[in-house]
Amino acid sequence: MIVDIHVHPQLDAPDTLPARLIALGAPLGIERMLLLGDVLRFGYCPNEAQIRQINDNTLHALDRWPEQFRGLCHLNPAHDPAFLRDEIERCLAQPLMRGVKLEVAVNARDCRLDPIMAELERRDLILLHHAWYKTTGAVAAESTPADIADLARRWPRVRIVMAHLSPAGPRGIQDVKPYANVWVDTSGAQPTAGVVEYAVRELGAERIVFGSDAPGRDLAVQLARVLGADIDAAQRQRILRDNALALLGEPC
Repeated sequence: MIVDIHVHPQLDAPDTLPARLIALGAPLGIERMLLLGDVLRFGYCPNEAQIRQINDNTLHALDRWPEQFRGLCHLNPAHDPAFLRDEIERCLAQPLMRGVKLEVAVNARDCRLDPIMAELERRDLILLHHAWYKTTGAVAAESTPADIADLARRWPRVRIVMAHLSPAGPRGIQDVKPYANVWVDTSGAQPTAGVVEYAVRELGAERIVFGSDAPGRDLAVQLARVLGADIDAAQRQRILRDNALALLGEPC
């Protein structure tokens, strides 16, 4: 079994896209995917009603395909803390929800993340947070790996998956290296030779998880960055399966 920890459903294809992802993943050995929500459907700062709509779409997929999918509750930390707690509670009433996904509405250093982090710490669930180093075109509040490192320092008991290994690059890997509560997913951009190997050397294979960012990225191409990396079979299995199952609280 391969577990893809970074997949996005779409609001305009609530049934056809998940079915297509299952069909595309099956011949590649991808048997389980973590749905993060259609997080940019309404732009960079969705309102409360839009957040509910995004999460409803994820919950629908979990109800219909419980063997193939797990999910994360998408939130905008700019909202009232009472709404954030209520939405976490609503989403997590579905037992296949495994934590929270944050995108670019609020920077990871911002104290408005604290109510979310407190809930994740209390429930022992994961946060998957977007991060990217950009020379141009960054969103105003977009987080870099250095921002994720600051969040990890402040919340050492919350398990954080930092999205996007290639755009993080060696600089981003070094940013989060001191924080054992940070994992890095392999999604983001096209495969770059040597990046997976560098991450394994610096972080250890136990801190890396496979993510494709499908459907925005091609499943087979993203999987090839791990299958083609110069690492041993045990390290590859950790990245493609074991680490994700442990983060999601499921047996290997």
